[in-house]
Amino acid sequence: MKDFKTFENFIEINKKRNLNTTLRKVHGINLKNLKKIVLLNGWASCPNSKVSYNTFVTLKNQVDFFFSLEKNKIFNNIERKKKIKSYSGMRHILRLPVRGQRTHTNSKTSRNNIKKEL
Repeated sequence: MKDFKTFENFIEINKKRNLNTTLRKVHGINLKNLKKIVLLNGWASCPNSKVSYNTFVTLKNQVDFFFSLEKNKIFNNIERKKKIKSYSGMRHILRLPVRGQRTHTNSKTSRNNIKKEL
């Protein structure tokens, strides 16, 4: 998302690339979302030097939309696991490692969080 802070920054960083390669570098945009953005706007292979400010604004809005979709999907999955009190949901609630990591000798931050809660 740092490429999309300002229009000048976007043009400066991505002078030699075209729009497709620039969008592939953005965190949260995968190939499926990239194809949707290209189809919605009709940009086949446009160099970044020819991108206007209005195009940049629409592009930024669409990238933010797809990024927030991915972020919400992850958050909703974690919340669902907490709600049904599954094993991984309980690990999230207790702020312990979820994926089977060792807690006896590693994961000192997790142990500190437990001491504060108890």
